[in-house]
Amino acid sequence: MVNDIWYSIKSNRIKSAYLKGFDHDDTGSITLNENENEHFIFFKPLDGVNDASAWGRFSCRLETSEEMVCYIYLFATDITYIKDENGKLISIEEMLFDPDISTYDKITFMTSNGAKRLVNCEDALLYELEGRYLYLAIEMMGYGSAFLKKLRISAVGDNFMDTFPQVYQEKGGFFHRYMSVFSSIYNDFSEQNEQLYKMLDLNTCSAELLEMYGSWFGIDLKGGFLSEDVLRQLVKEAYQLNKMKGTKKGIERVLEIILGEKPVLLENRMQNGGVFEITILIKRRLTEELRHRLVFMVDQFKPLRTKIRLIQMENEVVLDGNTYLDMNAAIPQEKKPVLDEEALYDGAFTLT
Repeated sequence: MVNDIWYSIKSNRIKSAYLKGFDHDDTGSITLNENENEHFIFFKPLDGVNDASAWGRFSCRLETSEEMVCYIYLFATDITYIKDENGKLISIEEMLFDPDISTYDKITFMTSNGAKRLVNCEDALLYELEGRYLYLAIEMMGYGSAFLKKLRISAVGDNFMDTFPQVYQEKGGFFHRYMSVFSSIYNDFSEQNEQLYKMLDLNTCSAELLEMYGSWFGIDLKGGFLSEDVLRQLVKEAYQLNKMKGTKKGIERVLEIILGEKPVLLENRMQNGGVFEITILIKRRLTEELRHRLVFMVDQFKPLRTKIRLIQMENEVVLDGNTYLDMNAAIPQEKKPVLDEEALYDGAFTLT
């Protein structure tokens, strides 16, 4: 079992960092500001809880122009204070965040204390770094644009090396570098396996998986014609919907999920409908896209040989030049009745 701990550098960590020449948003994406001359970020340290904590891996998504170079520095230590040039104790975080100290001096301090430097790198092993606190700094130099997101650091450590005798556990040696490749692959697979439950959870799985799950119940949901919320609800009720296939209740429920309201189903009652004809009244504008969507889904749940007729219902009556009103036809008007002792009711009033 891998003790998998991942630190994600998201919006809160970015807001608390010492940052210059970059813009960021709430999603944790960092964009280079081309109007600034300096571009660097110093993050607050990550706490590995225990002294001499082993760090596993750094990963991110990096997009830069050809003229831009991104330097990433990672420095691990068990101490939080150092002495300045005057012999006064000062915290490492305070020193890295001090605007009066040049970026060059800060980077020099990190590299002289064993910091690992990555150049335009999106994935790197950190097995040689040990220390409770991990400091991360990013510096970009050059011309053009740059985009950085999904910064993650794992504290898994090198699991494979711990299984070998002490004589083989030399840090940074050939055997260590060789086995670290397999240890990294093993950690990747372990992380993916631990996320499998999200793939099986109908509340969190992707839309592509929802379509596949629907096919397991014999329901065709492919084509991307349904919204993700509708798709998710159809799959959640797939078992019950299959039990109601070929029934009026089944058709009503499918339409209710898609439309968000219960439709009106009439059997053999409109336009001289035959035995196998069903009329569905939709209380909204029936666009061509919506019509195809409804017909495609209803065809999977209607009884065999049944013909479906969709009719759009609107709240207003529209009269044009070709309208003809026969005898006994009337256009209703809204009336507000008032009841008193001399109230008179005619046939146009209905109390509900």
